Amino acid sequence: MSIEQLIYFTKVCENKSFTKTSKELFISQPAITTAIKNLEKEFKTELITMNGKNLEITPSGERLYSLAIPIITLYNNLENQMHDFVYKSTTIKIGIPPMLGTFIFAPLFDEFLIKYPNVNLKLYELASHANKTALLEGEIDIALTVIYNNEIEDNLDFIKIGQADLVFAVNKNHPFATKKEISIKELGNTPLILFKEDSLQYQVITKLFNEAHIIPIIKLKSEQLSTIKELLSYGTIGAFLFKQVIKENDDIVGIPLEGNLSFDIVLATRKNSKFNKLALDLLKLIKDYSNEKIK
Repeated sequence: MSIEQLIYFTKVCENKSFTKTSKELFISQPAITTAIKNLEKEFKTELITMNGKNLEITPSGERLYSLAIPIITLYNNLENQMHDFVYKSTTIKIGIPPMLGTFIFAPLFDEFLIKYPNVNLKLYELASHANKTALLEGEIDIALTVIYNNEIEDNLDFIKIGQADLVFAVNKNHPFATKKEISIKELGNTPLILFKEDSLQYQVITKLFNEAHIIPIIKLKSEQLSTIKELLSYGTIGAFLFKQVIKENDDIVGIPLEGNLSFDIVLATRKNSKFNKLALDLLKLIKDYSNEKIK
């Protein structure tokens, strides 16, 4: 029996849901199920049963819950006190694509550092695929990234925290600026700026052009959002950006793509990762902010 098993079990009892517990603890649902099965095997009794879709706690489960709560409280107190002692100065490494950093991470930076003034957040600005690779290789602790059509590596866990719609961005005086939506086929003769090849946006957009049998006129590939927006404000060139990065005072407009091209914003971690309290607090802060702010 481990403290993690007890924590997973008590949270499932409180939430009456494996799914909700998985999202709350940033642990995969199968890992939680296995932990509870192992407790049942150890004590040779059922702790939780399913009555249709309803989760029910057995008498043995209720007894274990009552015994486990004070143990978990003592454990949390110990962890908090050791956290205050040990983590006087620590670093959490976060990977994030350039576009997401502007409208998700930046507003949270001050809030987290006010709460933890001695904690360093090391930010790695990486395109989507490089971000996931760095996570898998242990170079970063957490990846805030985007996925398309629920496609992500099997050995990563992820939680969806929002959605980002890709729009076609142009100068406010561009001939396309007044269009309500635009199709890939209409962009065959338009010079484009794309993010670099290892970005998910590049791969999705170039695939759409290929499917339409169009060779896009790519004039520049860049990862620098500020440079892309500056170039858009002056010329006749266009780019694909998330609508959240286009502000009212920008000299550019975002035109929805025909069929609505949406990406899921996710928090990704290595499967079954164990986090210290700081990392868990950061995960929760990002998740809570995203639920409130990302539309």
